[in-house]
Amino acid sequence: MKNLDKVAPYASSVAQGDWGTVTTLLAETAISAKDSISFAEKTLLANYVYEKNGTYKLIYTTVAMDGSSESYVEDDGILPTLFLSPDQKNYVSVIPYHPDKELEISIPVFHREDVELPKGNRPFTGNFIGTTDSHSIFHDVDFNDKKPDKILAIEFINGTLKKKHNVKIPLPANNRIAICSKAIHLLANDGSILLHREIDEKGDVVRYREIDANDIHVWQILSACFDSDSYLLAQEQDKIIVKKIGADGASDIIELADFADPLFNTWQPVNIADGTVVTRFNTEFGNGWLTTKNDELLEIFYSKGVQGYRNLLTNEVLQIPHDNLIISSINKTMEHAYAVVLYPMADDTADNAELIVLNRHLP
Repeated sequence: MKNLDKVAPYASSVAQGDWGTVTTLLAETAISAKDSISFAEKTLLANYVYEKNGTYKLIYTTVAMDGSSESYVEDDGILPTLFLSPDQKNYVSVIPYHPDKELEISIPVFHREDVELPKGNRPFTGNFIGTTDSHSIFHDVDFNDKKPDKILAIEFINGTLKKKHNVKIPLPANNRIAICSKAIHLLANDGSILLHREIDEKGDVVRYREIDANDIHVWQILSACFDSDSYLLAQEQDKIIVKKIGADGASDIIELADFADPLFNTWQPVNIADGTVVTRFNTEFGNGWLTTKNDELLEIFYSKGVQGYRNLLTNEVLQIPHDNLIISSINKTMEHAYAVVLYPMADDTADNAELIVLNRHLP
């Protein structure tokens, strides 16, 4: 396959502050954020960049922690899904143009010169979760709780993509999922209990246990283990909490912060160091993210009432001059550092042409 050509689709600017580095990418007509992922100590973005005639190109952009950026154009492909191989190489699943078929191929983002164009597969609609020793893992949840969750396990041998395995997970459905120490952990509400399972890449249950749910709805797995403490993120009344589960199944509730606004959604936590994860969320009044280390809250940024984000622990404000910012994704860059990809909500009179990348290192 041909390597990507370098392009310059944006006017870019960089701003520095005590809170981090902000890179602003401005397209001439419009931009649509599709996906992003870690790329060594940078962030790799996949966006549609539009021309004035309404056509668009799929553009990959790398943004470094110092704010510098480079862009490349995809030759033939749409609907990008970025993922990492088990040896942490950057891959993308795209759908090349075909007049009759809509089939997905998975290829390296860079260094394609020794790669032959693979055969296509039916697209998988799930989210990339992480990697085990030999597989890249995706997870998909059906809207119907009676239908099992699905796993796509992309198998690599000696650094080369070999096969895709579509697997159905035994019920219950609607699992929270995390990969911790290369093991796949699931957590599901099953009546009055939480069912904690470890599965392999074939979907077979390796270990399981039942935990008293205490009527608490768990939002995300922060970390999971059968042999040491696990940490689960939840909200109870007007507080964000962590449910700490010991190896013996005993649980404790640790209050992280007063937070009266009900959480609408949370997204897959991003591990940025041992035990330290960043979790984004939204509410009726805004969005934000929080960083935890096991059962300790390190920071919580929220857009309510400010242009940008306020750290509710310190009252520090990350000033970004937009009233309505959407968080597209959050990725690890290096140990104890992450990037937040944002864009302004477009109004009815114009398309959005701006993308913002905040690079932040924990104090």
